[in-house]
Amino acid sequence: GVKPEDAAAAANITYSSRFVTARLEQTIVGSGHIAETGYVRRKGYYEIGPLFQYKFFPASKTIISHGPGLRADLFFDPEVSLTDRQTQLSYSVEWINRYVTMVNVSEEFVRLQAPFDPTNTGGEKLSAGEEFNWKEAGISLTSDSRKLFNFSMSARYGGYYNGTRLSLSGDLNYRVQPYGSLAVSGTFNNIELPEPYNSAKLFLIGPRLDFTFTKNLFLTSFIQYNNQIDNLNVNLRFQWRFAPVSDLFIVYTENSFPADYTIKNRGLVVKLSYWFN
Repeated sequence: GVKPEDAAAAANITYSSRFVTARLEQTIVGSGHIAETGYVRRKGYYEIGPLFQYKFFPASKTIISHGPGLRADLFFDPEVSLTDRQTQLSYSVEWINRYVTMVNVSEEFVRLQAPFDPTNTGGEKLSAGEEFNWKEAGISLTSDSRKLFNFSMSARYGGYYNGTRLSLSGDLNYRVQPYGSLAVSGTFNNIELPEPYNSAKLFLIGPRLDFTFTKNLFLTSFIQYNNQIDNLNVNLRFQWRFAPVSDLFIVYTENSFPADYTIKNRGLVVKLSYWFN
């Protein structure tokens, strides 16, 4: 039979009305669990995540709704000792033009389970068992996703382990109906840590193209540059829907060095799925 430490389980319960949203999620992953499908962040933990949001609907010509939100994520090890905690208090405003603005403050606690370099650049690592607690503040703006051109942007600043972090991110999207869409996304993180740990300025940027040839033929292409691992990734995916819920996928991927485009590795994957009805 299955041992308790090999099992995994998850559940959630949600209450939602016009004014109130409340949710409670929980996940248990045993220390011996093997994920045959899907993804688990690590083994041997218990997670619980409550969330509460409230909305006001004012008689206003500029605002549709606004209100506070509070959420938390807590992780415990098999001995029910706290290893990670993130709490966030936010306030959001949905404007009459369907733009959404949100400001938030958060607090985070981490007890490292293994040595860790916060920049992932091969520098000095923080020791396993060390505990860190920091606070951050952020703001975000999201435009009306129904429009042909839409965007989102966010900024955060605050602590990060034993240092500080400034994080900026943004997405631009343009739909060329009925043919497809163009998108560009980017993230910048400026991480500053005390000596002897590495500080880093990390960029992640990439354009994406989705093109529809016919109602059954599709092409998705994206390029991603990541200076953290000095990598340029190219990914092309061709999809042919030859029958209902049945597809042929052909995917080509390539990783290279950005400076001279020397190939690190490349691959071609073919996948066929068919729905028997």
